[in-house]
Order: sequence, then structure tokens, then C-alpha cells
Amino acid sequence: MAVHSTATHLADELADHVGHLARRIEALEDFAGLVAHDVKSALIWALRDEDPRDGVMRALELVESILEAVRADAADARTAQLAECVRQAIADLGGAHPEIVAGATGEFPLAPEALRLVLRNLLANAIAAGAQRIHVSAVARGDRQLLVVDDDGAGHASPGGYATGAQLGLGLCRRVLERCGCVLELRPRSTGGTRAVIVMTGSRT
Repeated sequence: MAVHSTATHLADELADHVGHLARRIEALEDFAGLVAHDVKSALIWALRDEDPRDGVMRALELVESILEAVRADAADARTAQLAECVRQAIADLGGAHPEIVAGATGEFPLAPEALRLVLRNLLANAIAAGAQRIHVSAVARGDRQLLVVDDDGAGHASPGGYATGAQLGLGLCRRVLERCGCVLELRPRSTGGTRAVIVMTGSRT
């Protein structure tokens, strides 16, 4: 009986270790994809500017924020300051952008780097879909916390619209959020445009 118990314990430990390695490999793959997706845009923006130094520094800062974001997982017990993450995500966009109304305040139970990355991509998606106005808000429903990004651009299912604008970013952001115990839901708005909702679903230890 003791031998069987020990073998079971070792098998469980091995399974946990393999699962951890698989998540780390996925995180490295996500890092490469997100760098290609986000930093390429930042460098293109820098090259169009008369003085590219600010843009290059912004690209380097994005690399650091992406690296921290893909390292985050459900064990990261930090909380993000919503107003600051929204401000950083807007600054990351660079250049001109449509009206962005940020009504989200307080905290959200997610690593700040991960939230900044996801918000940046959701805002970029809305802009790519031709949105003229974007609204970011926080909602509490029972014991669940939601972060909502509404836009008035093309619906997320429209050809050449929201999904085409940053399809790679959406897939990777979903994986980053899943590792942090969240899901990303996309819904059409009755008045047109897209509603992106980040929902905290898992408990964190």
C-alpha cells in the first residue's frame, strides 16, 4: 500500500511538472507572437515620425510589458489599478486615435502587465474597425468582476472589420487571460459595434 501511495504521489508531481513546462512553452510562443504583433506596429509608427527615438523607446518598453504579461498566471496575486492600466494602454497606441472614454476606476484582480497588454489590443481592434468612440468601464456582477470595452465600429464578425484588424492579437490575448483565470468574450452591440468583456472566472492562490 505504501509503495502504491508513493508511486501515485510521484505520478501526480510529474504530471504537475509536465503541465507547468507546457504552460511555460506556450508562454514563450505567445511572447514571440505578441512581440511580432505589437512591436512591429510600434516600429512602423516610429519610422514615420521625424524623430524616431521616442518610438523606438516605446517599442522597447512594449517588449518588457509583453514579457511580464506572458509570465503572469493564476498564481500572480497582484491587482491592476484600472485607471493606470487604461492610461498606459492608450499611450501605447501612439499617434492619433478616436475618442476613448475611460470610466473604469478601482482595482481588477489581474496582473497589471497582462491587463495592459489585453487592453492595448482591444483598443487597437476597435480602432482598426473604424470606431469613432470607445468606452472602457468596470462592472461587478455578484462575486464576478467584469471589464468592458465598447466601441461603435464594425461588428466583430464583419468581413474586413474587428477580427481582421488584430486576429492574431485576439487569440494570444485569450491565452494570456486563460492563464490568469479570465476569459474574453466578444459580443455584438445592439446599436452597432463590438462589446469586449474580460471576465474573472477563476480563483487565485
